[in-house]
Amino acid sequence: MDNSIYSLKNFDFLARTFAIMQVEGHPVDINAVTGNMDDEHRRCFCERYAYYCQKEHEEKTLILS
Repeated sequence: MDNSIYSLKNFDFLARTFAIMQVEGHPVDINAVTGNMDDEHRRCFCERYAYYCQKEHEEKTLILS
């Protein structure tokens, strides 16, 4: 198991967590979150974050309908 801070599982968990916070109305400064990441990791993280923001928004919309 890769326990590295840069493992994709860790990025996925963090991206989903921040997306949930965003959809719940908590301000998320994605530039602050990704500020120390290199370009490759930032791109990967931002793609996962955008994906989870969309999924969480869709789920919230279904629940509220």
